[in-house]
Amino acid sequence: MAGGLVLSAVTALTAGCSEGSGRCGPAPAEDVFGSDLYGSYEGPRGARLTLRDNGDNTVGFAATGWPESADPEIPDRETPVFDGGGTWRIDGEPGKGDRIGLQFEDSRPERTRTPVEQLQVGRRDGHIVLFDRLGDPDVCRVFELTRSP
Repeated sequence: MAGGLVLSAVTALTAGCSEGSGRCGPAPAEDVFGSDLYGSYEGPRGARLTLRDNGDNTVGFAATGWPESADPEIPDRETPVFDGGGTWRIDGEPGKGDRIGLQFEDSRPERTRTPVEQLQVGRRDGHIVLFDRLGDPDVCRVFELTRSP
């Protein structure tokens, strides 16, 4: 399923990132297949995301140290974290901000906050990164996950 999907370039910049200040977040990824995304990624405060092929035409993920809230303060040490998993998919249309959507299999129905559930695919120094721009677009705050070796 995900292996045959192609991610295209994200052409628009987030509002508030001025022309002279550069891009808010990593450069968009071009021509990335879902199978190119399999692997582990690490982020702030020990957040870790592993994207995998389940082998039955479905894809899954495991997240550890994942922030319980998508608020702009998530790198803050006060933000609660959790471990979870579920399935993922590629969202969006070519050239319209392709993202990875995470569907958590939540065994904690008492959760009152919404965790980061969508990540854009980008490149930094030629390597795939997953990221989300958080909060006020005038303030460039990015939750970024880099691929683990």
